[in-house]
Amino acid sequence: MNYDQRRAELADFLRTRRVALQPEEVGLPTRTSRRTPGLRREDVADLAGISACWYTRLEQARDIRVSDHVLNALAEALRLNAEEREHLLALASEDTRCSARVPTDGVPPALQRILDSQHPHPAFALGPRFNILAWNQARTDVYGDLNEIPAEHRHMLWLFFGGYMHELIQNWEQCARSVLAEFRAATGLYVHEPWFTSLVRDLSRNSTEFRNWWRQHEIEVRHAAARELRHPSAGRMVLEECALIVDDCSDRRIVLEIPQPGTGTERKLAELSCRSQSRSRSRSQPQSRSRSRSRAARTVPIHTPQEPVSWERRNHRF
Repeated sequence: MNYDQRRAELADFLRTRRVALQPEEVGLPTRTSRRTPGLRREDVADLAGISACWYTRLEQARDIRVSDHVLNALAEALRLNAEEREHLLALASEDTRCSARVPTDGVPPALQRILDSQHPHPAFALGPRFNILAWNQARTDVYGDLNEIPAEHRHMLWLFFGGYMHELIQNWEQCARSVLAEFRAATGLYVHEPWFTSLVRDLSRNSTEFRNWWRQHEIEVRHAAARELRHPSAGRMVLEECALIVDDCSDRRIVLEIPQPGTGTERKLAELSCRSQSRSRSRSQPQSRSRSRSRAARTVPIHTPQEPVSWERRNHRF
């Protein structure tokens, strides 16, 4: 297996964490004459108890083996939190796990029933690549129908950085950065896979925000920000996310969006659900009349021309 990309990600992560630390934060004297930000490579090596030459090779993405003992020493030297430490270990790992073992679309019927049971609260299933595998009708009511966009864009990063949700989410920057940091934390084992490289390349070309924030290599395991929406018909709604891990070694998760108390969101979700059900009944009624006419036609041999149906395309949210 080719680990060049994983070593490059490891080198980038070490560098971004190093330049983010100031000497005084780790007990070193302040250097007023420094031309570069943060710690020097020599500083990190001294703090971790390893040679500066060897650490430099790590930041150069050289093909060298790193023990867990050294990685933990580097984590201490760079003042990494628990989430960042796990990410560091994942990038340095030789785990051969492959994200392709999970289908990129659809879920077992039982998982779909779980999603549907959350109505009128939005819910969806997320794969290890952060692609959306399935969703319930409530998510469609709030964000729009995902079937209306290309399958390759049914991905959390494309939804945020591809222009689909920018106007709908009022605190978009906070939520987008958080989702990006979650993606980075969750996909450390897959950075060498072709889909990962292609996704980062395409999003970097498409979005300036993604390109700039990707370079910062932020890590976050749990989405902490409440999502404030400005729905075109329901108005302001505030939703909080809760992710549940599917216990089948697939790295799939179910994401529930729970209305924040005191915001009126619960009532508005119920109203959106009622409207959606009403539209569904309206669409089914002409079909019922058509079936009645069809039965009548079998007894009365009269043929009438079928009227053309005109479809009105609406703007969808996602």
